Amino acid sequence: MNLGHPSQRRGFTLLELLAVIATIAILAALLLPALVKAKNKAQQTTCLSNLRQLGFAWVLYYGDNSGRLAQSYPINNPIAWVQGDMTKAAEAANTDLIRQGKLYANSKDVSIYRCPTDKGVVIDGKTAPTVRSYSMNCFMGERDQSVGPIPTSADSYVWYFTTDADIRRPSEMWVLLDEDERSINDGFFVTDPTARVWNDFPAISAHRHNFSYGLDFADGHSEIWRHRDPRTLQVSHNKTEQAGNIDLERLARASTVPK
Repeated sequence: MNLGHPSQRRGFTLLELLAVIATIAILAALLLPALVKAKNKAQQTTCLSNLRQLGFAWVLYYGDNSGRLAQSYPINNPIAWVQGDMTKAAEAANTDLIRQGKLYANSKDVSIYRCPTDKGVVIDGKTAPTVRSYSMNCFMGERDQSVGPIPTSADSYVWYFTTDADIRRPSEMWVLLDEDERSINDGFFVTDPTARVWNDFPAISAHRHNFSYGLDFADGHSEIWRHRDPRTLQVSHNKTEQAGNIDLERLARASTVPK
């Protein structure tokens, strides 16, 4: 029988606690970039999946309509691919306007119209959540010829593709893309084919796939395009002039073709 003093548990010393805390901090610093990268990759994958599903709905539409493409022109057009203006408070969160679009019947899921990294638009000084992040190439789908070229700089280019057969290089022509919250309004994305002005602009921010954006092409494949020109990161409003910007030139080449 032991009659000595009962053993006492030895606690951590201050130095040992500091060492543990320092170790945890180092591990967190090492793991955090990997976790952020994994999160960005997952969001990017979801965004591409959304675009592919919408692109498939676009293909089904012209397959059901003798090759005629869904119309992108939005003004007073009840048969446009989608309805709603994301800059209007009454429309920004209205999923019924998604359902009224001509692609919805081929892919009945309103969630695929929105990028998971989209933070919403600023309306009257407040950020409002939106139901749509994607817009369609303004050169896709016919419209009234009297409207003229859109933009006006497109006069010597194909104004619009009416049918799938009109698209000369479907693997190089984009149909839908991930538009920036500061640019998005209707579902009609206007690109200057002469590559001088960002009329509208794709997602350009760290939280939108780390300065990249998704596109779906006429042949059905989707891609992520990363911005390469430093001037692109300065774009914050529509109709920004940046002649010679390689990102704008790349997008312009994939939007339409010379007549």
